[in-house]
Formats: sequence, C-alpha cells, structure tokens
Amino acid sequence: MRTVGIDLSADRSRTAVSMVEWRDRTATVSPPLLRCTDGELLDQLSGLGPGDQAGVDTPFGWPAEFVRAVGAHLGGAAWPGRGQDSEHYRKEYLRYRLTDRLVRDQLRPLSPPLPAPFDRIGAMVARWAHLEDELNNLGCHVGRAGEGQICEVYPKASRYRWNLFNGRRSTDELLTAAPWLLCDTATRRAYENEHAFDALVCALTARAAALGLTVRPGPAELDAARAEGWIHIPRLESLPLLLSCGADGDRLPPKTDHDAASVDYP
Repeated sequence: MRTVGIDLSADRSRTAVSMVEWRDRTATVSPPLLRCTDGELLDQLSGLGPGDQAGVDTPFGWPAEFVRAVGAHLGGAAWPGRGQDSEHYRKEYLRYRLTDRLVRDQLRPLSPPLPAPFDRIGAMVARWAHLEDELNNLGCHVGRAGEGQICEVYPKASRYRWNLFNGRRSTDELLTAAPWLLCDTATRRAYENEHAFDALVCALTARAAALGLTVRPGPAELDAARAEGWIHIPRLESLPLLLSCGADGDRLPPKTDHDAASVDYP
C-alpha cells in the first residue's frame, strides 16, 4: 500500500508531496517532492493503485452558505443573511464550513482551520477545484467527504491528535513517536522543510483514513460534507496503529459509529 500526502498552496514553491510505502509491517518514507506543478500533482493522484490513499491539506470546497450568498448577489436575489446579525452571519456561516466549525468547537484550544472564502487560502481552494475537475475528467472521481482514495486532511490537527504539538514542526519528534518510519539521513533532513514535513503528516493521516481511524461524517453531516468537503481527523492515540492495524494493503471498514447530529471526536 502507498499513501501520498500533499501540502497544497496556490504557490507551487510552497507545494510539497510525500510518499510512504507500507509493506511487510514497515513504512518506508520516500524523499519529498518540492515546488510541485499541477501536472506533478495530477500524476501522483491519478496514479493511485488499488488500496492506495492520498491526503491533501486544502479545503475541498467552499461553505455552502457562501456559495449561495455569492450566487444571490450575482443574480440580484435577496441576500441570504437578510434579517440576521451581519457580523455573526459573516463570521459563522460565510466564513466556515460545517467541518471547520466542528473542528473549531471540539478540538479546542487548537486554532480553527483557515476559512476557504477569506484570509489567505482562497486562491489555494481555487487551485484544488481545478485539480479536482481535472481528476474527475481523467476518471478519478474525488468524493469530497473522503469516500474514495483522496481525502481532505489538516496536518496541524493530526499533530494535535497524535500529541506532536510542541508549538513547532519537528521531524525528530515525529520519528521518535513513530520509530517504525524508515528514512535515511538525507531524507530525514529533507523533511525539515516545513512544507515537506506537513506533506508527510498528510501521508500518515491518509493511512489513518484508509484504516478507518479517522472520524467520518455521520448521517446529519453527510450532505454538507459531500458539497463542502470533510476534514479527516485521526482518532486519539491512533499513530501506533498505523503500522500494527490491518494487514498490508487492507482497507478496514470505515468507522461511522456516531449517528448524532454533532460529530464527536473520540
């Protein structure tokens, strides 16, 4: 089994790819790919084999309410937030997707994900929308809720859930916590690059998703997740299980043991 992690940016100079090969109870880390073009990313994602999984650090969509509001404004229809407190509507519903709000509210004190329509990442989300369309055109369907081989991840939250959150990215800390990650000295040094490091965490989170060790949307969240995207957050204490859980190449049944209106991150 191979997992691919992508730390995406609108700027190719800040876009990195990491690959981990899982075989015979070993996990071998390949040197990262840096300054990745759209073509290189499409090659990696369209080249996933049976049982492979990819994790991409980017929102897979915009907040549904934001899309409705922009459409209403463009067409001269009534503003969807009419009659509501303007600041609350803007900050809560135009700014954040459902998955962002769940991460924000349940993983405190972790800072919330950057909002797709605001701040610095709007251009990155547009880059992903282009890549998603290209992949779908190639016959590689992208399920925004993470139903297929490509899922949305958030490496900062993964580090938080795996107790790798000492305020900075640390390759030494990661390899101490996961000594079964095999990489030579040159590869280890290459992952001191912050974008490469985040891509590696994305690749590990992709493994968690493939093994059913991330929290998936329940029935109450599924429609929103399929439209807006869904951040796959690893379950607590799941890092050691990435190597020990499941045989080589196995895909365990997804965990959907939460049927409440609000997802609980166990």
